[in-house]
Amino acid sequence: MSGLPVLIGGSEVDELLRYQDLVPRLEAALGQFSSRTGEVVQPVRTILPLEKYSGYLGVMPAYIPQDDVLATKMVSFYQRGEGSSMPNHQATVLLLDPERGALQAVLDGKAITDKRTAAVSAIATKLLKPARADVLCLLGAGDQALSHYEALTQMFPFKEVRRDGRRAARTSAVAPGA
Repeated sequence: MSGLPVLIGGSEVDELLRYQDLVPRLEAALGQFSSRTGEVVQPVRTILPLEKYSGYLGVMPAYIPQDDVLATKMVSFYQRGEGSSMPNHQATVLLLDPERGALQAVLDGKAITDKRTAAVSAIATKLLKPARADVLCLLGAGDQALSHYEALTQMFPFKEVRRDGRRAARTSAVAPGA
């Protein structure tokens, strides 16, 4: 690697990661990981408690030899007081050159996590949803609810969307018109 790593922010991640591309890639990766043949190397995450600050740091590395992709996600979780302007969790994904270990890119981990989690839920829905199920129900009103709404309504022809959450204003913003 020469020069500085590429920085990819949340809005660029949202633009680049499309569910129609992400879902089949994740479905293949999940199958490779589940086969336990070494096609995906992903050890159990490491959690470092930061008791002094009421926080935790999680590190989640992974390597896919077939694609020669080496990455790690770092996520911090902190207890925040009511009304804090800081989010209680933040995440970054680091993409590394597997041959030399050099940092190639720093990506917004929250945007990736939102998309990845919703895409995995869409895969599970594809495999488990009864054919005649045509109502999507979302519980919660956070970013995960919104990403799930986007992924699931892109993949399935729901006739109705229902949502519920603790805060009415945020809940109605998740699935407008639902």
